[in-house]
Amino acid sequence: GTISHYVFIILRKLLLCVHQKLFDDAFVNVLVKLVHKSIADLYHALFHSQLFGTAAIGVSFDVPNEKEIIAIGSPENLKSYFTMSIVSDEIEVRTRKLGSLVEDMNELAKGDHDSKMDTMAECSNGLCGIISEGQGNKSAEEYINALTEMYDDSGKGNMILNFMIFSILTNYRYNHKTLSSEWHLLTSSMKKSAARFAEQFNTCVSDMLLPFRNLPTLDGSDVRYWDIPEQLNDAPTDLTIHIYYTHNNGTWQTGYVAEDSFLAVLRIYCDILKQSNRIISNCPICKKLIVKSKQTESDFCSEECRLVNKNEWTKEVRKRNSKSGVQRTYDIFYTTGNNLKRKLKKDEAILTKFDEYFKEMRKKALVLKNSVTDHSPDTELSEYRKQILQMTDDIQRYADNLSDEIRDNKYRPGE
Repeated sequence: GTISHYVFIILRKLLLCVHQKLFDDAFVNVLVKLVHKSIADLYHALFHSQLFGTAAIGVSFDVPNEKEIIAIGSPENLKSYFTMSIVSDEIEVRTRKLGSLVEDMNELAKGDHDSKMDTMAECSNGLCGIISEGQGNKSAEEYINALTEMYDDSGKGNMILNFMIFSILTNYRYNHKTLSSEWHLLTSSMKKSAARFAEQFNTCVSDMLLPFRNLPTLDGSDVRYWDIPEQLNDAPTDLTIHIYYTHNNGTWQTGYVAEDSFLAVLRIYCDILKQSNRIISNCPICKKLIVKSKQTESDFCSEECRLVNKNEWTKEVRKRNSKSGVQRTYDIFYTTGNNLKRKLKKDEAILTKFDEYFKEMRKKALVLKNSVTDHSPDTELSEYRKQILQMTDDIQRYADNLSDEIRDNKYRPGE
């Protein structure tokens, strides 16, 4: 480039001065190093400010229509899209149901995506090595092709996975291209520069992949899940979000764009949903992420998990109550009532009468049960047992009277 051309001219004139004995060798060596360092720093600053962070992910929301828009591309292209609705071939834009980003996150947490994450890590390590060794792009074809094959632009692909792939490729191309365009007088200088760009690439990619590779697991299993509050708390506090506005279809729309950071977008995503009375939470059984209204929807991701929770709760209650004398006393009353109902089921009218009576008695029994614990004074426990046993006798006598009615009706003269 132009900078390299000027460096070459300066160094050539310095060497000419040495040849003509205008300066001694030691002075020129020092001067060459100073000139080269200054030009290299200038070169790096220029390119870093313009090109670094060329991978970006953006999101906007249409909450009333339950839609979200996810976009992947360079920061410049996403700015053009979110401010002027300019769509180019260099960005991917997906309009989906609100909450689809959460489904992408759940999908990445599944074990069947481990191979893809491993492939990305392997490819990024390989590309980092190519930058570090100063090799040509020919050596990178294997890794680039593997990443390109995983990128799914069919309209159904995982947009977070696509963003990670896009970020690895664009950061590699930036670092490799910038390194290749530098001019180095000494081999040692070239190696130092290569090491710097390799470290820059590795840091960027590692920071991006870290949240996905360090997901927590369920106790006693290898099932991974997202703990959003914990992961956002652990995220850097200096994450940058660009906010863009556009007037579209008679309304103002807001786009949020982050460079080389999914967590920055996730933080905005959670905030916007919260403002629209939706929250992202974990299913208490399988830990899968769900988007729900703050109060009106189930805490569980599926009917299956709800039933599992119900069964676990029932087992826990039974386990807890199995050691309770208070509960055992009540269970005698309750079981007696249910057994009596079965004996009266042949006459629907009689059964209805007993049901109503037993229901009222059960309410009174529950009030008594809840008024004591196994640690209550002995006098209170004795009174509790006495009253429950009396109520048990009462429902037994009432059922016997109803049985007599059934028998009398059966053998009534004329029937």
